Amino acid sequence: MITQLIVLVVLLGLGFMAFQAWSASQKRNASAASEADVLSIENVRKGGLIQLPPHGPDMQEIDMQVTARHVYEQGGFRWYELEGESGNGTVWLDVERDDELETSVTIRRLRLTELGLGAEDTHHLEIGSSVEVEGRVFHLEERGRARFLPGGDAARAETLEFWDFESEDEQYAVGMERWGGSEIRAYLTQSISPSRIRIYRLSDATL
Repeated sequence: MITQLIVLVVLLGLGFMAFQAWSASQKRNASAASEADVLSIENVRKGGLIQLPPHGPDMQEIDMQVTARHVYEQGGFRWYELEGESGNGTVWLDVERDDELETSVTIRRLRLTELGLGAEDTHHLEIGSSVEVEGRVFHLEERGRARFLPGGDAARAETLEFWDFESEDEQYAVGMERWGGSEIRAYLTQSISPSRIRIYRLSDATL
């Protein structure tokens, strides 16, 4: 009889511990799910619908439907590019969290000649090097290599070399990327406050 009671107590104890572990797991899953549902630009995926505040030379306010969420990786650091469509064509929005959340929108593509550079000049750019665009001076803040995951798909990852220039007022940036060892793309971006981005829908799943 005593042996049976001991066995019963042990079983009840194991059952209680299993319930506690299951309950904790459910709470963690619920917490992760609720965080993913927060209306933050970091949670926007394909199918998301957002509105960008006035920006660009015409200070336009743009509604944008996200068609892809691309990922950049460098070491253990990740940042994102939301590609979308608006009434004016394709829009690219960079989303990065370093010390704080930062977002910037591409204003237009640039030719290297607009930067006063040739393809060979990129090999000699050092931190602090400067270029000028539309009367603004930009200084090279960072350069390196990263992996680009189109749509977040690691199976289609590409490697690129990049150069990031920042304006003296920190409101604009010039980015350059070398793809496939030869093709160089350059573009002008403008910083916008993440708090001013209006989010109507996170993704297709939230329809």
